[in-house]
Amino acid sequence: MFTHRALHLPVVLSLPLLLSGCILDDIPIGTGYAAKNICSGLWISDIEETRLTEDFVAPQISPLPLIWKIDIDESNHTVTVRDRIFGSKNEKVAYYREGLGCTLVHDKSLVELDRQAPTELLAGQVDYHSPWPQGEASIDQLHPAFDHSALEMHIDEAFRDTPDATRNTLSVAVAYKGQLVSERYSDDIEPDSPLLSWSMAKSITATVTGLLYDQGRLSPLAPAPVAEWTGTDKSVITLKNMLQMNAGLDWNEAAQGEDPDQGFGLFEVPDMPGYYAEQALDTPPGTRFNYSTGNSNLLARIAQNEVGGTLGDYYQFVQQALFQPLGIQSAVIEFDAEGQPVGGAFHYLTTRDWARLGQLYLNKGEWNGEQILSRDWIEQTLTPSEPNPLYGYQLWLNTNQGFWSDLPANTYAFRGFQGQIVMMLPDYDLVIVRTGVTFNNEGASSTSDPAGIQALALGIIASLQPE
Repeated sequence: MFTHRALHLPVVLSLPLLLSGCILDDIPIGTGYAAKNICSGLWISDIEETRLTEDFVAPQISPLPLIWKIDIDESNHTVTVRDRIFGSKNEKVAYYREGLGCTLVHDKSLVELDRQAPTELLAGQVDYHSPWPQGEASIDQLHPAFDHSALEMHIDEAFRDTPDATRNTLSVAVAYKGQLVSERYSDDIEPDSPLLSWSMAKSITATVTGLLYDQGRLSPLAPAPVAEWTGTDKSVITLKNMLQMNAGLDWNEAAQGEDPDQGFGLFEVPDMPGYYAEQALDTPPGTRFNYSTGNSNLLARIAQNEVGGTLGDYYQFVQQALFQPLGIQSAVIEFDAEGQPVGGAFHYLTTRDWARLGQLYLNKGEWNGEQILSRDWIEQTLTPSEPNPLYGYQLWLNTNQGFWSDLPANTYAFRGFQGQIVMMLPDYDLVIVRTGVTFNNEGASSTSDPAGIQALALGIIASLQPE
């Protein structure tokens, strides 16, 4: 049965104001952002429509929601967003495919996108009886190492807004010595809800690169195998330069405003890694840290090419080599219109599965007696880079307590936009996961710590009982 919904808000801005400056330039990125994130939020995370649209998506692309028109086609699994001034000129359509999430269609038909999909999706048997990390049983007893009253109080605080931030915390999970000791979810979020990574996807991309390194198929010290760079000044860029975000390409990690490479590269082009690959070399590789989502998208394409080159090849490799050995059933990696993984931004996993990935790193790559990822690769990943000692291989380090001033220097984390984090604290044998859609009190996402990550970690540490 065909179901179609149209959502819109009244126009209250004058046309001259709306069309002033960079607001006009932001409309095409904004419609893409809205279509993609509404699509994924509805059909991957199963977030309630009004909450998703008004509380999570609209604040990020203000003032576009004052003139947007959203069409949700539940029969074809598409979300179409346009503005009511220019109509179809800035229209974006996102299409949901089972197991592959949502893709902005650009110049592809839905039939063409369907042809990219693997012939068979891989699924294992979920164990609802064994405790985490082996299975998905509920936590049935308090852990004696914690003052649970204090622990829950600190987790409560992570779900509260502050005068400076609307936190929109979706989940918190705490694992101690390989055991899940606490988890909390907001309204309409469940333990089996896959939640958006944003830049935590970069750490998965580095993990996949590590699996290929362990197999002798990729080397960090070798020139990055990028066909477009052959015979150019970019041919000297190594895979290590890319892993450490110092490849030297001209890139502005901005989603809106002037020169928004990140926003354009995620929401305006069908070939996301190709957009990054074509950027000019403006700094000698290895000399300047320049954080880039495009860089990670290209890293994922390199890995995809190494395992066969197609969407199905990458899907099967990551599922079989990484997710299935860890018992991860929820993972959804999204792809661009050309069938390439969005290795810098769009991965969805349950909170428990994010914690499993964190536990893999805390275990130095070992899982149930098997070395899934080599200790060598883990050590390389956690080695500070020269241009930025707070960054390793696509994850963040607390070198000399330069990132979290009150946490141990050997703390490290997968981090993502709007307060996503998988934090590993080796000194305490802790993995902490926090997901959410956090904004500061002016409605724009902050690069500080409005989600209260450090305070949450300190509270959890303080909840540990003296031995």
